[in-house]
Amino acid sequence: MYLRPVSIPGLGPLVEKPATHSSDSVAREAPFSSVLQKVSENLASLDREMTEAQVDLITGNARDMHTAVLSAEKASLALDLVISVRNKALEAYQEIMRMPI
Repeated sequence: MYLRPVSIPGLGPLVEKPATHSSDSVAREAPFSSVLQKVSENLASLDREMTEAQVDLITGNARDMHTAVLSAEKASLALDLVISVRNKALEAYQEIMRMPI
């Protein structure tokens, strides 16, 4: 079975190799908390980049308007991805909680 790796701009793929049945691949993957921490740091970095680009645009220090628009769109798309993943995780949790025991 092949799972397509999920990637977040600036963070890279979250899983290095396709899923296999060996126990070695599980041991090499990063803990979930470290993945969440990397995603959080990446979102903060994209937000800082967007803010700097907007300030540069307002003060007249920007080379062009495209840089500010692109940085704002990157930050927006990354945030949308994280929100979608969060919503899917919450839906899965709620579905599990509705299961009869």
